[in-house]
Amino acid sequence: MLNRRQMLKAGAAALGVGHAPSAFAQPQPDSIAVMTWGGLWGDSLQAGVDSKFLQQHGVRVVQDRGSSPVERIAKMRVNAGNQLFDLVQLHDGLWPLAIAQDAVEPLDPRGRNLTHMADVYPRMVHSHWIAQIFSAVGLCYNTREVKSPPAAWADLWRPEFRGRIVLPEVSHSIGTYIVPIGAIAAGKDAKDAEAGFDMFQRMVKLDPIFARDTDSMMSALTTGEAVIGLLYKSQTFTIRDRGAPVEWVLPREGAISISWGTGIAKGTKHRDLAEKYIDLTLDAQTQTHFARAFNYAGSNRRMLDLLDPKLRERVQLSDADIARLIDLDHAFMSQNRTAWTDRWNRAVAGR
Repeated sequence: MLNRRQMLKAGAAALGVGHAPSAFAQPQPDSIAVMTWGGLWGDSLQAGVDSKFLQQHGVRVVQDRGSSPVERIAKMRVNAGNQLFDLVQLHDGLWPLAIAQDAVEPLDPRGRNLTHMADVYPRMVHSHWIAQIFSAVGLCYNTREVKSPPAAWADLWRPEFRGRIVLPEVSHSIGTYIVPIGAIAAGKDAKDAEAGFDMFQRMVKLDPIFARDTDSMMSALTTGEAVIGLLYKSQTFTIRDRGAPVEWVLPREGAISISWGTGIAKGTKHRDLAEKYIDLTLDAQTQTHFARAFNYAGSNRRMLDLLDPKLRERVQLSDADIARLIDLDHAFMSQNRTAWTDRWNRAVAGR
Protein backbone atom coordinates (compact mmCIF):
# COMPACT_ATOMS: atom_id res chain seq x y z
CA MET A 1 0.00 0.00 0.00
CA LEU A 2 1.38 3.44 -0.94
CA ASN A 3 2.02 5.97 1.78
CA ARG A 4 1.14 9.65 1.32
CA ARG A 5 4.62 10.66 0.06
CA GLN A 6 4.66 7.84 -2.49
CA MET A 7 1.18 8.82 -3.67
CA LEU A 8 2.19 12.46 -4.15
CA LYS A 9 5.32 11.43 -6.02
CA ALA A 10 3.37 9.10 -8.29
CA GLY A 11 0.80 11.82 -8.94
CA ALA A 12 3.50 14.37 -9.81
CA ALA A 13 5.07 11.97 -12.26
CA ALA A 14 1.72 11.32 -13.90
CA LEU A 15 1.11 15.06 -14.29
CA GLY A 16 4.63 15.79 -15.54
CA VAL A 17 5.63 18.04 -12.64
CA GLY A 18 8.27 17.97 -9.94
CA HIS A 19 11.38 16.14 -11.10
CA ALA A 20 9.68 14.45 -14.00
CA PRO A 21 10.31 15.85 -17.51
CA SER A 22 7.83 18.54 -18.50
CA ALA A 23 5.20 17.47 -20.99
CA PHE A 24 5.63 20.91 -22.60
CA ALA A 25 9.45 20.89 -22.89
CA GLN A 26 10.60 21.16 -26.49
CA PRO A 27 12.80 18.31 -27.72
CA GLN A 28 16.29 19.21 -28.88
CA PRO A 29 16.20 20.00 -32.60
CA ASP A 30 18.34 18.29 -35.20
CA SER A 31 19.62 21.67 -36.38
CA ILE A 32 19.53 25.43 -35.90
CA ALA A 33 19.62 28.02 -38.69
CA VAL A 34 21.93 31.04 -38.96
CA MET A 35 21.79 33.68 -41.69
CA THR A 36 25.27 34.81 -42.65
CA TRP A 37 27.63 35.61 -45.51
CA GLY A 38 28.88 33.05 -47.98
CA GLY A 39 32.30 32.36 -49.44
CA LEU A 40 35.35 32.42 -47.20
CA TRP A 41 33.33 33.98 -44.36
CA GLY A 42 30.78 31.17 -44.24
CA ASP A 43 33.52 28.58 -44.60
CA SER A 44 35.46 30.10 -41.69
CA LEU A 45 32.31 30.17 -39.56
CA GLN A 46 31.63 26.55 -40.42
CA ALA A 47 35.17 25.43 -39.59
CA GLY A 48 35.46 27.46 -36.42
CA VAL A 49 32.04 27.75 -34.79
CA ASP A 50 29.59 25.37 -36.49
CA SER A 51 31.74 22.25 -36.21
CA LYS A 52 32.46 22.94 -32.54
CA PHE A 53 28.77 23.56 -31.88
CA LEU A 54 27.88 20.17 -33.37
CA GLN A 55 30.60 18.51 -31.31
CA GLN A 56 29.46 20.12 -28.05
CA HIS A 57 25.69 20.02 -28.44
CA GLY A 58 24.96 17.36 -31.05
CA VAL A 59 23.04 19.88 -33.16
CA ARG A 60 23.90 20.74 -36.76
CA VAL A 61 24.15 24.36 -37.91
CA VAL A 62 22.46 25.16 -41.23
CA GLN A 63 23.74 28.33 -42.86
CA ASP A 64 21.53 30.54 -45.02
CA ARG A 65 24.12 32.23 -47.26
CA GLY A 66 21.78 33.36 -50.02
CA SER A 67 20.32 36.51 -48.49
CA SER A 68 21.80 39.98 -48.47
CA PRO A 69 22.09 41.61 -45.01
CA VAL A 70 18.95 43.70 -45.57
CA GLU A 71 17.09 40.63 -46.84
CA ARG A 72 18.08 38.78 -43.66
CA ILE A 73 16.27 41.40 -41.61
CA ALA A 74 13.18 41.19 -43.82
CA LYS A 75 13.09 37.39 -43.59
CA MET A 76 13.21 37.49 -39.79
CA ARG A 77 10.35 40.00 -39.71
CA VAL A 78 8.18 37.96 -42.08
CA ASN A 79 8.70 34.80 -40.03
CA ALA A 80 8.46 36.34 -36.55
CA GLY A 81 5.15 34.56 -35.84
CA ASN A 82 6.60 31.18 -36.77
CA GLN A 83 10.31 31.79 -36.90
CA LEU A 84 12.34 29.62 -39.27
CA PHE A 85 15.68 31.12 -38.27
CA ASP A 86 17.56 31.24 -35.01
CA LEU A 87 20.47 33.60 -35.52
CA VAL A 88 21.63 36.36 -37.83
CA GLN A 89 24.98 37.96 -38.57
CA LEU A 90 25.24 41.60 -39.69
CA HIS A 91 27.80 44.40 -39.75
CA ASP A 92 27.43 47.15 -37.19
CA GLY A 93 25.77 49.63 -39.55
CA LEU A 94 22.68 47.46 -40.06
CA TRP A 95 21.88 46.47 -36.49
CA PRO A 96 19.87 49.68 -35.85
CA LEU A 97 17.56 48.71 -38.72
CA ALA A 98 17.13 45.19 -37.37
CA ILE A 99 16.35 46.56 -33.90
CA ALA A 100 13.99 49.27 -35.18
CA GLN A 101 12.05 46.65 -37.14
CA ASP A 102 11.84 44.38 -34.08
CA ALA A 103 13.54 41.55 -35.98
CA VAL A 104 15.97 40.51 -33.23
CA GLU A 105 15.74 39.61 -29.56
CA PRO A 106 17.44 41.62 -26.80
CA LEU A 107 20.41 39.90 -25.13
CA ASP A 108 21.42 39.57 -21.51
CA PRO A 109 25.24 39.68 -21.44
CA ARG A 110 25.10 38.25 -17.92
CA GLY A 111 23.20 35.18 -19.06
CA ARG A 112 24.50 31.78 -17.96
CA ASN A 113 25.11 30.67 -21.56
CA LEU A 114 27.49 33.54 -22.35
CA THR A 115 30.62 32.23 -20.67
CA HIS A 116 33.24 34.35 -22.49
CA MET A 117 31.95 37.81 -21.63
CA ALA A 118 34.74 38.62 -19.17
CA ASP A 119 37.25 38.48 -22.05
CA VAL A 120 35.20 40.46 -24.59
CA TYR A 121 36.03 44.14 -25.11
CA PRO A 122 33.14 46.06 -23.50
CA ARG A 123 32.67 48.27 -26.57
CA MET A 124 31.84 45.12 -28.59
CA VAL A 125 28.79 44.31 -26.45
CA HIS A 126 25.45 45.79 -27.54
CA SER A 127 21.82 45.52 -26.51
CA HIS A 128 20.80 43.02 -29.20
CA TRP A 129 24.09 41.67 -30.57
CA ILE A 130 27.72 41.03 -29.74
CA ALA A 131 30.60 41.59 -32.14
CA GLN A 132 32.60 38.56 -33.18
CA ILE A 133 35.39 40.33 -35.05
CA PHE A 134 36.32 43.94 -35.78
CA SER A 135 38.67 46.14 -37.72
CA ALA A 136 39.28 49.84 -38.32
CA VAL A 137 38.63 51.99 -41.39
CA GLY A 138 41.56 54.27 -42.05
CA LEU A 139 43.72 55.42 -44.95
CA CYS A 140 45.64 53.04 -47.19
CA TYR A 141 48.25 54.62 -49.47
CA ASN A 142 50.95 53.69 -51.99
CA THR A 143 54.34 54.24 -50.38
CA ARG A 144 56.11 54.39 -53.74
CA GLU A 145 53.99 57.17 -55.22
CA VAL A 146 52.90 59.14 -52.16
CA LYS A 147 55.98 61.03 -50.99
CA SER A 148 54.33 62.74 -48.02
CA PRO A 149 52.43 60.08 -46.04
CA PRO A 150 48.90 61.03 -44.96
CA ALA A 151 48.41 61.60 -41.25
CA ALA A 152 44.86 62.97 -40.96
CA TRP A 153 41.51 62.48 -42.66
CA ALA A 154 41.85 65.86 -44.37
CA ASP A 155 44.87 64.52 -46.30
CA LEU A 156 42.48 62.45 -48.40
CA TRP A 157 41.44 65.74 -50.04
CA ARG A 158 44.95 66.75 -51.13
CA PRO A 159 44.87 68.05 -54.76
CA GLU A 160 47.77 65.87 -55.92
CA PHE A 161 45.56 62.79 -55.44
CA ARG A 162 43.05 63.93 -58.07
CA GLY A 163 41.70 60.99 -60.05
CA ARG A 164 43.53 58.45 -57.91
CA ILE A 165 41.45 58.30 -54.74
CA VAL A 166 39.34 55.16 -54.28
CA LEU A 167 36.12 55.30 -52.29
CA PRO A 168 33.24 52.83 -51.88
CA GLU A 169 30.00 53.46 -53.74
CA VAL A 170 27.09 54.50 -51.58
CA SER A 171 25.59 50.98 -51.77
CA HIS A 172 28.66 49.54 -50.03
CA SER A 173 28.32 48.80 -46.31
CA ILE A 174 30.67 51.73 -45.59
CA GLY A 175 29.53 53.83 -48.56
CA THR A 176 27.99 56.60 -46.44
CA TYR A 177 30.99 56.76 -44.08
CA ILE A 178 32.52 59.49 -46.25
CA VAL A 179 29.89 61.88 -44.83
CA PRO A 180 30.95 61.65 -41.15
CA ILE A 181 34.58 61.33 -42.26
CA GLY A 182 34.19 64.56 -44.21
CA ALA A 183 32.74 66.27 -41.16
CA ILE A 184 35.65 65.05 -39.03
CA ALA A 185 38.13 66.24 -41.67
CA ALA A 186 36.50 69.68 -41.50
CA GLY A 187 36.97 69.75 -37.74
CA LYS A 188 33.26 69.24 -37.04
CA ASP A 189 31.24 66.65 -35.18
CA ALA A 190 30.81 63.37 -37.08
CA LYS A 191 27.00 63.91 -37.09
CA ASP A 192 27.28 67.31 -38.83
CA ALA A 193 25.83 66.16 -42.16
CA GLU A 194 26.03 69.62 -43.75
CA ALA A 195 29.76 69.83 -43.10
CA GLY A 196 30.13 66.24 -44.29
CA PHE A 197 28.33 66.84 -47.57
CA ASP A 198 30.21 70.10 -48.16
CA MET A 199 33.41 68.07 -47.96
CA PHE A 200 31.90 65.36 -50.17
CA GLN A 201 31.15 67.99 -52.84
CA ARG A 202 34.81 68.95 -52.70
CA MET A 203 35.78 65.29 -52.97
CA VAL A 204 33.63 64.79 -56.06
CA LYS A 205 35.57 67.58 -57.79
CA LEU A 206 38.74 65.52 -57.27
CA ASP A 207 37.22 62.85 -59.55
CA PRO A 208 37.58 59.85 -57.19
CA ILE A 209 37.24 56.23 -58.24
CA PHE A 210 34.02 54.78 -56.82
CA ALA A 211 34.25 51.04 -56.21
CA ARG A 212 31.22 48.76 -55.93
CA ASP A 213 32.77 46.40 -53.35
CA THR A 214 35.81 45.88 -51.15
CA ASP A 215 37.53 43.64 -53.71
CA SER A 216 37.32 46.47 -56.26
CA MET A 217 38.77 48.91 -53.74
CA MET A 218 41.66 46.56 -53.08
CA SER A 219 42.18 45.98 -56.80
CA ALA A 220 42.48 49.72 -57.50
CA LEU A 221 45.14 50.05 -54.80
CA THR A 222 46.92 46.88 -55.92
CA THR A 223 47.25 47.91 -59.58
CA GLY A 224 48.20 51.51 -58.77
CA GLU A 225 45.06 52.92 -60.38
CA ALA A 226 44.51 54.50 -56.97
CA VAL A 227 47.28 55.73 -54.69
CA ILE A 228 45.13 56.39 -51.63
CA GLY A 229 41.71 55.42 -50.34
CA LEU A 230 39.51 54.24 -47.52
CA LEU A 231 40.25 50.69 -46.38
CA TYR A 232 40.11 48.41 -43.39
CA LYS A 233 43.44 47.77 -41.70
CA SER A 234 42.89 44.03 -42.23
CA GLN A 235 42.61 44.32 -46.02
CA THR A 236 45.82 46.33 -46.30
CA PHE A 237 47.79 43.16 -45.64
CA THR A 238 45.85 41.34 -48.35
CA ILE A 239 47.03 43.98 -50.83
CA ARG A 240 50.57 43.84 -49.53
CA ASP A 241 50.59 40.07 -50.01
CA ARG A 242 49.80 40.70 -53.67
CA GLY A 243 52.99 42.72 -53.98
CA ALA A 244 51.61 46.25 -53.69
CA PRO A 245 53.75 48.77 -51.76
CA VAL A 246 51.06 49.99 -49.35
CA GLU A 247 50.77 51.13 -45.76
CA TRP A 248 47.78 51.74 -43.54
CA VAL A 249 47.37 54.86 -41.42
CA LEU A 250 45.24 55.38 -38.34
CA PRO A 251 44.38 59.09 -38.79
CA ARG A 252 45.25 61.32 -35.86
CA GLU A 253 41.55 62.13 -35.29
CA GLY A 254 40.88 58.40 -34.92
CA ALA A 255 39.95 55.52 -37.23
CA ILE A 256 36.36 54.41 -37.79
CA SER A 257 35.42 51.27 -35.91
CA ILE A 258 33.73 48.53 -37.93
CA SER A 259 32.55 45.21 -36.57
CA TRP A 260 30.54 42.15 -37.49
CA GLY A 261 28.53 40.11 -35.03
CA THR A 262 25.64 37.87 -34.15
CA GLY A 263 22.16 38.29 -32.71
CA ILE A 264 19.10 36.13 -32.08
CA ALA A 265 16.15 36.12 -34.48
CA LYS A 266 12.87 37.39 -33.06
CA GLY A 267 10.68 34.46 -32.08
CA THR A 268 13.37 31.78 -32.27
CA LYS A 269 12.16 28.44 -30.99
CA HIS A 270 15.60 27.60 -29.68
CA ARG A 271 16.68 30.54 -27.52
CA ASP A 272 18.94 28.47 -25.25
CA LEU A 273 20.86 26.96 -28.17
CA ALA A 274 21.05 30.35 -29.91
CA GLU A 275 22.75 31.85 -26.86
CA LYS A 276 25.19 28.94 -26.76
CA TYR A 277 25.96 29.53 -30.42
CA ILE A 278 26.72 33.22 -29.80
CA ASP A 279 28.97 32.16 -26.94
CA LEU A 280 31.00 30.05 -29.37
CA THR A 281 31.42 33.03 -31.71
CA LEU A 282 33.08 34.75 -28.74
CA ASP A 283 35.45 31.87 -28.04
CA ALA A 284 39.08 32.91 -28.56
CA GLN A 285 39.91 29.73 -30.46
CA THR A 286 37.03 29.96 -32.95
CA GLN A 287 37.89 33.61 -33.66
CA THR A 288 41.37 32.62 -34.86
CA HIS A 289 39.78 31.22 -38.04
CA PHE A 290 38.79 34.77 -39.04
CA ALA A 291 42.21 36.12 -38.14
CA ARG A 292 43.81 33.60 -40.51
CA ALA A 293 41.27 34.17 -43.27
CA PHE A 294 40.89 37.97 -43.09
CA ASN A 295 43.44 39.44 -40.63
CA TYR A 296 40.49 40.47 -38.44
CA ALA A 297 40.87 41.09 -34.73
CA GLY A 298 38.58 39.11 -32.44
CA SER A 299 36.31 40.68 -29.86
CA ASN A 300 37.82 38.29 -27.30
CA ARG A 301 41.08 39.92 -26.19
CA ARG A 302 42.61 36.47 -25.47
CA MET A 303 42.45 35.54 -29.16
CA LEU A 304 45.71 37.40 -29.83
CA ASP A 305 47.58 35.03 -27.51
CA LEU A 306 46.71 32.13 -29.82
CA LEU A 307 48.29 33.65 -32.95
CA ASP A 308 51.83 33.33 -34.22
CA PRO A 309 53.86 36.57 -33.99
CA LYS A 310 53.52 37.47 -37.68
CA LEU A 311 49.75 37.08 -37.76
CA ARG A 312 49.39 38.81 -34.42
CA GLU A 313 51.21 41.85 -35.79
CA ARG A 314 48.75 42.02 -38.68
CA VAL A 315 45.66 41.57 -36.57
CA GLN A 316 46.43 43.51 -33.45
CA LEU A 317 45.09 46.90 -32.57
CA SER A 318 46.75 48.05 -29.37
CA ASP A 319 44.67 49.19 -26.42
CA ALA A 320 45.77 52.73 -27.29
CA ASP A 321 44.58 52.25 -30.90
CA ILE A 322 41.27 50.79 -29.75
CA ALA A 323 40.80 53.80 -27.48
CA ARG A 324 41.15 56.00 -30.58
CA LEU A 325 38.49 54.18 -32.59
CA ILE A 326 35.47 56.30 -33.48
CA ASP A 327 32.09 54.62 -33.04
CA LEU A 328 29.72 56.19 -35.53
CA ASP A 329 26.11 56.75 -34.50
CA HIS A 330 24.65 54.02 -36.71
CA ALA A 331 21.10 54.61 -35.50
CA PHE A 332 21.36 58.23 -36.66
CA MET A 333 22.91 57.17 -39.96
CA SER A 334 20.26 54.48 -40.48
CA GLN A 335 17.47 57.02 -40.00
CA ASN A 336 19.08 59.29 -42.61
CA ARG A 337 20.31 56.66 -45.04
CA THR A 338 17.63 57.23 -47.70
CA ALA A 339 18.13 61.01 -47.71
CA TRP A 340 21.91 60.67 -47.65
CA THR A 341 21.87 58.16 -50.51
CA ASP A 342 19.78 60.51 -52.64
CA ARG A 343 22.06 63.44 -51.85
CA TRP A 344 25.17 61.33 -52.51
CA ASN A 345 23.84 60.21 -55.90
CA ARG A 346 22.93 63.76 -56.93
CA ALA A 347 26.39 65.01 -56.00
CA VAL A 348 28.09 62.29 -58.03
CA ALA A 349 25.74 62.68 -61.01
CA GLY A 350 26.51 66.40 -61.16
CA ARG A 351 30.28 66.08 -61.31
